Amino acid sequence: MTGKDFRLGEPNVAYIGAGVTVKGAIVVPDAIVVDGVVEGDVTAPSIRIGPSGIIKGNVISTDVDVYGTLGETAEVKESLLVRSSGRVEGRINCGDVEVEKGGVLACGIFSAYTRAEVTSVNDNAPALREGDVAGPARTGQFKLDAAE
Repeated sequence: MTGKDFRLGEPNVAYIGAGVTVKGAIVVPDAIVVDGVVEGDVTAPSIRIGPSGIIKGNVISTDVDVYGTLGETAEVKESLLVRSSGRVEGRINCGDVEVEKGGVLACGIFSAYTRAEVTSVNDNAPALREGDVAGPARTGQFKLDAAE
C-alpha cells in the first residue's frame, strides 16, 4: 500500500493521526497508517508508518512501508521498504528489504528465506550479506533477494 492508495474512511483500514498515542495491541483486517505513536503490538496485512509515525512493539505484516520509526521486533512476510526518512530498530524477520538512501537500519535483519543475499542497488553503497547490520555508516539502498 502506498500513501496514494490510502483513503480515510475506507472499510477495514485504521488510521492513527499525528499527535495521537495508542497503547495496546491493534489488529487490522486490511491496512493501518500510523502518523502518531503506537506502543504495543500491531498485526495487519499492510502497514505504513508516516514521517511522524512510531511503532514501538511487535509487528506482524505482509508488507511494511516505513517513513518514520519501527522498533522492537517485526515479522514481515514479503516486503519491508525503509524510506529515506525511515528508521528501523530491533530484530526484523522478513522477505525482501529495500532501503532508500538516508534510511537507517539499526537492527538485526534475518531473511525469511533459507539462503539469501543482500545486494546494493545503489552504486555508492557497500553490499551487505545476510545477518549484517546496517547503521548510519552503512546506509544506502539495498534489496534482499532469495538465492536460487
